[in-house]
Amino acid sequence: MTNFKQWLGFADSPENLSSQELNHRSLPRIPFEIKPFGAEPLALRSSWMTMNFYAHMEERGLIEQTNDAAGLSEALKLAADKSPRDYPGVYCGFDPTAKSLTLGHLVPLLGLRRAQDHGLRPIVLFGGATGLIGDPTGRTDMRPMNTQEDIAGYIANFTQLVGRYFRFDVPNTPVFVNNIDWIGPMTWLDFARNVGVHFTVAKLLSADVNKSRLEHGLTFMEMGYQLLQSFDFLELFRKYNCILQTGGNDQWSNLLGGTDLIRRVEHKHAFCFTQPLIVDSQGRKLGKTSGNAIWLDPSMTSPYEFFQYLRNIPDENLEQTLRQLTFLPLSEIRTLCSPETNPNKAKERLAWEVTHLVHGKEEADKALAAAHALFEGGGDLSAAPRVQIAVADVNTGLDVVSLLAKVGVCPSKSEARRLVQGNGLLLNGEKCADVNYKLQPADFKHECGGLLIRKGKKDYTIVELN
Repeated sequence: MTNFKQWLGFADSPENLSSQELNHRSLPRIPFEIKPFGAEPLALRSSWMTMNFYAHMEERGLIEQTNDAAGLSEALKLAADKSPRDYPGVYCGFDPTAKSLTLGHLVPLLGLRRAQDHGLRPIVLFGGATGLIGDPTGRTDMRPMNTQEDIAGYIANFTQLVGRYFRFDVPNTPVFVNNIDWIGPMTWLDFARNVGVHFTVAKLLSADVNKSRLEHGLTFMEMGYQLLQSFDFLELFRKYNCILQTGGNDQWSNLLGGTDLIRRVEHKHAFCFTQPLIVDSQGRKLGKTSGNAIWLDPSMTSPYEFFQYLRNIPDENLEQTLRQLTFLPLSEIRTLCSPETNPNKAKERLAWEVTHLVHGKEEADKALAAAHALFEGGGDLSAAPRVQIAVADVNTGLDVVSLLAKVGVCPSKSEARRLVQGNGLLLNGEKCADVNYKLQPADFKHECGGLLIRKGKKDYTIVELN
């Protein structure tokens, strides 16, 4: 009988990255030190450490909702007496829907690191199976279908991106798994009888993620996504003593599905909590669905662009972003965000800390130097982002709105048009308010070596002709 792995096209595929392969790959080994929380070394575990993981997350404002706060706190207290082999696990899943993870994924990734620093075992799940289905959360239409080769390539890149956030010199080393390993071998009948029997259609349709899609069309495939994610939690509960699943606050229904399945099948209690999402200035979740993704892969978002995004966040998002994306103590964050502190200095500190975390100290220092050079009139401009366009594009009448969208200064032409009409664009230091302006070859002869674009007050890009 054909199993899921064969049906999905993964049978005997040498490109499939199994969990065993993921855990033995040459993952980055702590390229720079992230200081552990608390006074105790990570090798020494105590009830204080495990109990206070939840308290630590709550104090930093990193928990949006949970299914059982008291029960989770008690379970974490009991976890201190476990041997290294039985350290309780905490997991979050990441579907490979693009080559890179985004800044929004950094929140749950750092949540797993915080769990590790509190004596728990972080489990990173790559959705080799669920990525072929696609989570309908936040979508008004069905996700594009990725190929087997795309999925394998994305997972290979993910392993290189996420390894840097964990420690490998401690008993509670991270675990990396791929859900194609347990979903793939199952037959449809096995899955329907062992997993599907525990879910009613009425309950699935009551989930916000599914209700919002009914008007536009919800496929049977997408409605089954929650079952697959719930089965992931059950499998990790069985294999790795994983008692807790985390995710963004848009994942609440999927997380509850997993705890409910464990209760029905294993007659035991498991836990989940959601974390606040990273949003843009318009309150939209960061990601490719919204067209505003800030990628962790430097080939997709340069370290300088990454730095600049964080340097330009709205004042009202500053304190929460410092709590989410840095390991700075809360006392220092409160000082940075106090009325006596210049918010631009606090944003600069945020941008440097997170760029250091994602791209390393050298890239963070280069981005900071480039920012000072552009904004204060001195220093090295070599770290400023440079992009190239063809001379033919200019010669055929490339307008400024199309240019801004083409080189990624704006995510869309409509946003580019708003930028120009709002007097927020400077070309080579001169304001450009004409949405129909056609670029000329002479525009690309600024002393910077190309066309110097300034978006708003602080966001610079250099465009070169090739």
